[in-house]
Amino acid sequence: MSANPEKVETENVNTNASVDSAMDVFHNRAHFWGRTTLWVLIVMCLVPPLYVSFVLDAHPGWDLIGVGLIGYASFIGIMWVLEPVTYYPTLGIAGTYLAFLTGNIANLCLPSSASAQKAVGAEVGTRKAEVAGTFGIAMASLVNTVIILLTILGGTYILSMLPAAVEGVFDFILPAIFGAVLGQFAYKTPQYGVLAIVIAMVVLFSPVFEAIQIAACVALTITAVLFMEKQKNKSAETKN
Repeated sequence: MSANPEKVETENVNTNASVDSAMDVFHNRAHFWGRTTLWVLIVMCLVPPLYVSFVLDAHPGWDLIGVGLIGYASFIGIMWVLEPVTYYPTLGIAGTYLAFLTGNIANLCLPSSASAQKAVGAEVGTRKAEVAGTFGIAMASLVNTVIILLTILGGTYILSMLPAAVEGVFDFILPAIFGAVLGQFAYKTPQYGVLAIVIAMVVLFSPVFEAIQIAACVALTITAVLFMEKQKNKSAETKN
């Protein structure tokens, strides 16, 4: 027996309306809980430095805080705007809140979202993909949090057993991290890595205010690289 076309069309319209309504509710709740949890996280992040500064009386001074803020903002500040704009179309509303709540978007949240969408055969940009991606990010964040918690607890125990001579090596961790980051970004274009090091040495040993040294290094390196790229393009156009 063949189905009534008008009845089938009406059922499809009702189904789509029901799905749209459910997604609206899902988005509204995602906005509410996403904003709430992010604000709670922001406040919680401020509690430890405020406690150390004003309860333990170990405030480093506003000048040092300002130098650190300017240096960090000059290095990573542009990503505060670019990342939400670029990741949102792939992660969706709930996935974006989750990703920025737990962090490590490029290496954890984005691949987890893509894997979950691929596992259920969802096309990017659809409602099915948004829901699947959100579940993928949620599970990856949960596993990541558990592993980090176990690592912190286990690492604290291991550190308490280390001799003082080994603990002194930890002073080199931060320079080692910066060196690894430089190597990660500079191995494809080593000349730019060398250029950044030269500029940093010149700025470090020149009479530049400490508060703007990092910002000056970033600005000069970006300017020099853009100039070199422009000259390279001009040279290629001349040959053609």
